[in-house]
Amino acid sequence: MAGTKIVATIGPSSFKTDVLEKMYRYGLSCIRINTAHIEAGYIAKVKETLESLNRKTGMHVGVMVDLKGPELRTGKFPDGHKIVKAGQKLNLTLNGSEGDITLSHPEIAKGLEPKETLLLSDGRVRMRVLSKNSSSIQLESLDDGDLRDRSRVNIPGKFLPLGTLTERDRQFLQEGISAGVEFFAQSFVQRKEDVMTLQKEVSERGGDQLIVSKIETKSGYVNIKEISRVSDFVMVARGDLGVELPLKEVAMAQKHIIEESHKHGVPAIVATQMLESMVKSSSPTRAEVSDVTNAILDNTDAVMLSEESAVGDYPDLAVRYLNEIAEFVESRNSNYAEPREFLGNHVAYSIARASKIVASEIEASAIVTFSKTGNTPKMISAVRPGVPIISAVPARGLANKLSLYSGVVPLLIESSSNDLSNFENIMSAVEKKTGLKKGERVVVTSGAPYFLFGGTNDVRVATIGKFMGRGYPSGKNFKGTVTWKLDGPGDIYVTENMKGARISDLAEFAGIIFLESIGHASEEELSETGIPFIHNTKLLKSLEDGTNVYVDGSTGVITS
Repeated sequence: MAGTKIVATIGPSSFKTDVLEKMYRYGLSCIRINTAHIEAGYIAKVKETLESLNRKTGMHVGVMVDLKGPELRTGKFPDGHKIVKAGQKLNLTLNGSEGDITLSHPEIAKGLEPKETLLLSDGRVRMRVLSKNSSSIQLESLDDGDLRDRSRVNIPGKFLPLGTLTERDRQFLQEGISAGVEFFAQSFVQRKEDVMTLQKEVSERGGDQLIVSKIETKSGYVNIKEISRVSDFVMVARGDLGVELPLKEVAMAQKHIIEESHKHGVPAIVATQMLESMVKSSSPTRAEVSDVTNAILDNTDAVMLSEESAVGDYPDLAVRYLNEIAEFVESRNSNYAEPREFLGNHVAYSIARASKIVASEIEASAIVTFSKTGNTPKMISAVRPGVPIISAVPARGLANKLSLYSGVVPLLIESSSNDLSNFENIMSAVEKKTGLKKGERVVVTSGAPYFLFGGTNDVRVATIGKFMGRGYPSGKNFKGTVTWKLDGPGDIYVTENMKGARISDLAEFAGIIFLESIGHASEEELSETGIPFIHNTKLLKSLEDGTNVYVDGSTGVITS
C-alpha cells in the first residue's frame, strides 16, 4: 500500500459491508462522518461496523467525526429565493426585522464597514457594503444571481465571533466520544483558541480524540502558524477556502498550509473535489489525477474523498484510484523533504532523523517503533524516511489513530511494555504480522517512558528472524542450511577455526561461520577469494545440522 493515507466520507453508497470490505482492500485508512447529514445513533453504528471489519481484516481503520460548526447564512426569502442583478441596491437589516436580506447571526453584520465584501451562495454573488446605520446596512450586488433560502455567507478575512460548537455539534461530540471514535474534525477554524476550546470540550467529556483543524476561511489561512501549533492534524478544505480566497491562489495556499503544519510535525490532509467526476464516472479525469499527484508531491500525509465515496456510484474504485496514484508517485519520488524549519520538540526530531539516516545508510526494509503514545511514529513520519514505519502499540484505539499518519503501519501487540526484556517477543510479532522476511534489516526505536520526548532513547539495527548469534563479518550476506562437516550436505560451513581446512574446500560453500578468530593472514586469504564469512562468533543458541540461517554481511548477525 501507499504511504499516503486515504480518508473516505461514508454515506449511502459506501455504508455497506461488501463495499467497505473492498475499500479496506484497496487501501482505506480512515472513515469520515459528515454530521451535516446524519441523525443521532449514526456514529455508533458506523463505529461498530468498522470495528467488526478491523477485527476481521486485521486492519486499523479509524473514524473521523466532522462537526458542522456554526455558520453564517441568509434568512428565508418570501418566495424561497431572491433574484438579484449587478448594481442592485439591497438592505441588510440588523434588528431581525424584514428587509431584502437577513442573517442567521445579525450581530455579525454590525461589525461590517463600508467597502467590505460579502460572498453569498458559495461565492457566486458578491455584495459590497455601501453604508450603514443603526438598523440596516446598504449593499450593492456586484453580480447577477439567484439567492436561495439560507444561502451561505462568507466575509473573507474578517473574524466572525460565531462560537466553536452548536448544540447539535455537542450532541455528536458526546456520541463520538461514547462510541470511541479516533478523530474530530473542526469546521471553520479561525484561530488557535477555536481548537483549544474543542480540545477542552473533548477532555471534559473524558475523550482523548485527536483534533483535525479544517482550514477553510481566510482567517484560518492567515493564522495557520498558530493553529498548527495546537492541532493534531490540519485539513486543507479547498471547497470553502476556494470561496474565501481567489481561485488562482488556492493551489499555492495548499502548499503553504502543508509546509507550515509540517514545521510543527503536524500531518496535513488535502480534501475537496479530489476525484469528483467519479461520483458518476468509473474513472477519474486526467486533471483530477494531476491534482492528486500534485497534492502528494506537496508532501500531504493524506487525501480525502467526499461525495465520491458518500453518494457516488463507485466509492471503492475511487479509493483504489487514489491508492494507485499514490503508489506510483511515491515510487518515482521517494525523497520527500523534511521540515525546512522544525519548530517542535528538537530532541524527538533528532531521534527521528537519526532513525531515518541509519535506515538509509544500511538500506533497512523498515523502521520499527515501540510506542505507548504514538509520539515516536508521528515524529518519524514527519521526516519521511522512505521506508514503512511499523509501529508496535498496545491499544487498538492508538493503532486506529496511527493509521492516518503517512508511512505508518500500526501493529497491535499484546504486551503493554516496551522494555528490552520484551524485545525478542515484539520482533517476533513484527515478523509474523508483516511482510518482512528473515534476514531483512530494520531500524528499531524504543526506550523508557520517563524520558522527556515520550520515552524514545534508543536507536538500534536489528535483523528479522530468531537471533542465534553474532560474529565479525567480512563479505556479503549469505544464507542456507548449516553443516558442521566439510563433506556434509549444507550451504554454510560452521567450524571452530581454519585448522584442517583448505581454501579450495571452503569455496564450495555459500559462507563460513568461524567460532574463533582466524587471524589476519587467513582473513586476507579468504577475503581475496570472495568467500563471505564471519569469525570470532558468539552463539546464543546452538546451530544444528540442517538449521536454516541468514547471516548479515554488514552486522555479522545470525538469524533463523
